[in-house]
Amino acid sequence: MTSILFTLLLSHGLTPIPDVVSNVRQALTEVSNQKPWSETILRGETVFNGVAGKYVFQFQPEGSFYQSITGPLGQTFGSDGKSYWLIDRSGAPRHLSFEDVDRVQALILLLTNRWLDPTAHVNATLERPKPSQTHYRIHFKPRGTGLDEYVTIDPKTWLPTSAEFEIASSKTVVELSDWKEAGNQKLPGVAKITNEGLTDTIKVTSVTESDRSNPGIYLEPQSSPNDHTYDSSIPSAVETKRAASGHVLVHPLVNGKDVGWFILDSGAESMVIDPATADSLKLPKVGKEAVVGVGGTVQEPFRTADRFTLGPATMRGITFIEIDLHQLSEFFKVKISGIVGFDFFRRYIVRLELSKPSVQVENVDGYRLPSGNWSKILFSSGNPAIQASFEGDHQAWFRLDTGANGSVTFHSPTVESLHLLENRETTAASMAGVGGSTDARVGHLSWFELGGKRFEKVEATFSLAKAGAFADRYLAGNIGQDLMEPFTMVFDFGGSRVAFLPR
Repeated sequence: MTSILFTLLLSHGLTPIPDVVSNVRQALTEVSNQKPWSETILRGETVFNGVAGKYVFQFQPEGSFYQSITGPLGQTFGSDGKSYWLIDRSGAPRHLSFEDVDRVQALILLLTNRWLDPTAHVNATLERPKPSQTHYRIHFKPRGTGLDEYVTIDPKTWLPTSAEFEIASSKTVVELSDWKEAGNQKLPGVAKITNEGLTDTIKVTSVTESDRSNPGIYLEPQSSPNDHTYDSSIPSAVETKRAASGHVLVHPLVNGKDVGWFILDSGAESMVIDPATADSLKLPKVGKEAVVGVGGTVQEPFRTADRFTLGPATMRGITFIEIDLHQLSEFFKVKISGIVGFDFFRRYIVRLELSKPSVQVENVDGYRLPSGNWSKILFSSGNPAIQASFEGDHQAWFRLDTGANGSVTFHSPTVESLHLLENRETTAASMAGVGGSTDARVGHLSWFELGGKRFEKVEATFSLAKAGAFADRYLAGNIGQDLMEPFTMVFDFGGSRVAFLPR
């Protein structure tokens, strides 16, 4: 007996649902009598972060890949088929976790056709088409991830035309065209990747089979960037003060000039500079990036500088993101010229004591903790994340953010999934930052444990955000200064670790 759905599909001239995924697989991976290539190399050109560059993408069928974009804002991703890594635009390698893994998988599975490979542990199912629909949409989800991706299929060719996915409340759309043969399969020759209004473009000019495999190219790099120095004749303690908001400020030099105070922020993915400061230094603009903040996303240009010096530490070839810090200056009651973020923390040991405050910058080479032990951290888009426990015997990963005042802010997905507002007395609140402001509630947790210390009756913020940094479902929340103040904090981003030294 023919099903009603089968009859409806036939009446609209569409292939029955059970055939769609297999038809797409045949169109993409069974296109010639050639054998599958053991290793494929695609070369071409790209526009990445608004800047032209060169593109190389090399991969093997089982999932190992190496994707390199060279240029002023270039970066490299790779995987040995098990773990994922990045060499960022500053040349610093790091292991990828949380949403970064899902974001990379969303693109790589699509660009290599592995989203259709049963051995890749990907569940691919067809969305039920509407009667007026002229295309199909296949939903695929790698097992054990938070990724949901939707691929639009042209029923005339059975080739994908586009895909979309959402990560950390940020939607990405990928347009695919100009399909090229590579052994027994077809690969997209053009990919346009749009996120938050910015489009990166990949154009492949050559597709070849590798004749000399180099397995080492897929392994996570263990090297460190060589763009920085440390002058041991200069004291490690740097000029520091605390703003009225509680934020720790330091006084660096940019291109050898005193431009005022910078926020020391372990939760900043990038180095940041105020446009007025950048203009006063005549720093060149290059490209742009979508910056995710508290209230949403804004597009900002990059500014480049020759040198950045803080105490005994000097970095060369710095790329800042330009962000207008005027409102922060008014709030802090002191002129804020920039933010010291990931790039600096990645190259040095930063020792911070909030209560004084005091900041010491130490050389990574030969550094030993004076006491205590290191705790492991992972990175979420350049932000350090630490495991912590809280009431209800929950354990989760939280961003460790010296740039945030208060104790702990729970992200809205965690608030909802753990029902953290139920039977809890709270008051209305608002959180402001890059991109605007968002609503929240403030109440008390019975306890929160961090760095081996248990805090009782902790005032916490519960985000109600629908977008932005506090709608992140990969981390449970954000740990601020109040929970770090009892410790001397020692950050070693290069070693993926932090120490909580009791005072």
